Amino acid sequence: MNKKTTSKNSVTKIMRILHRDIGFLMIGLTLVYGVSGIILLYRDTDLFTIDKQYIETIKPDTPASELGQALELRRLKVLEERNDTIYFNYGYYCQSSGEAVFTITTYPDFVWTMNSFHKLKSRFTSHWFATVYGVMLLFLALSSLWMYKPSTKKFKRGILLTAIGLIIAAIALYV
Repeated sequence: MNKKTTSKNSVTKIMRILHRDIGFLMIGLTLVYGVSGIILLYRDTDLFTIDKQYIETIKPDTPASELGQALELRRLKVLEERNDTIYFNYGYYCQSSGEAVFTITTYPDFVWTMNSFHKLKSRFTSHWFATVYGVMLLFLALSSLWMYKPSTKKFKRGILLTAIGLIIAAIALYV
């Protein structure tokens, strides 16, 4: 009996130590993911964006139909063509000089960098960063079950809160 208790306590102790240390390590990472996640929730608004003006020179005499592709602007819409200038929803393009002046609403560079964590794909080497982060979050969630003995009120409350969290997640998927 004594050997069983010692073994159980050592697993509990190890889980608590790992939970604590990994938890502290994850604070900074979670702050970045949390903030960028909130920003991405509002990507259909101008809430966290700034206006950036660009002056680019492309091939002179580019036709209006090819302007969006030449400037790498997906939603470019030509508004008017007058003399040798094409006016579009972001600015204008002078056909004789090839100079385009336009303003786009975008995120500041540091926000683009933060949001890139959420947009990683498995073909990128950095996807391993996100995979390790996800595994560590799963560990933190599961290792929290070792914080209290199963017979205590705190453990039972933890199980109840876990169930409520799962229910909320299921409801959120269908709302």
